[in-house]
Amino acid sequence: MAPPVSFKAGAKVFGQGDSADVALLLIEGELCATVEADGISRNVGKVGKGEVVGEQALFVAHGRRTATVTATQASLCLILTPKVVDHAFENVAIVALEKHLLGSQARRIRNTNLTIQQAWKGEASPSNSDDGAKKKTSLVQRLGSLFGGR
Repeated sequence: MAPPVSFKAGAKVFGQGDSADVALLLIEGELCATVEADGISRNVGKVGKGEVVGEQALFVAHGRRTATVTATQASLCLILTPKVVDHAFENVAIVALEKHLLGSQARRIRNTNLTIQQAWKGEASPSNSDDGAKKKTSLVQRLGSLFGGR
């Protein structure tokens, strides 16, 4: 139900904006996710052994990739399709994978929340304006610098 696929170091696994029809369970190697906005590419996380990447494809029909994923090392993955999730009740291994996936999602959400809280609480970096007065960076600007937006 989940055939293997290999990627050489440096290979693009998913492209930001591409159609999302499968997810991958990383068995060996390491992947890196980056997001591009306004011509700036930001590293948003690494994917290690046992983690799932591209999981939106399992739950959202006709979705688009939100990040580019590349192999930072030679990597072996299992291809997960929505069909695998649909037939989970038939296989206890798939049920265990779904539980693992939910745990991964919870960790990613928690990390995103912590990053937003740090930006919210963070002291503004002062900058000098023409009149020499110090100016605070707004929350929107701090979040934009963290997540690649404006």
